[in-house]
Amino acid sequence: MKFMIEFTLRAHDKNKALEAFEQRGPNRSPGVNFLGAWIGKNSDVIFVLVESTDESLVNSAAKSWPEIGDFQITPVIDVQQF
Repeated sequence: MKFMIEFTLRAHDKNKALEAFEQRGPNRSPGVNFLGAWIGKNSDVIFVLVESTDESLVNSAAKSWPEIGDFQITPVIDVQQF
């Protein structure tokens, strides 16, 4: 299943968040496959799309980025599957 993780930046510092992402890399959590990431052009939100068979692994992966900010996880499906 796919999950969209929305990180709301605490420090309102996109550059700091992007630097942390570049240093640590996206695929560091076993069982969670990174599919892509986007950052709000005019907002302090980062969107990360991942895939996993276990939502608890996704939750653990998101919690491993405390310096980025608060997060919300939403299970998503492709529009064609709706």
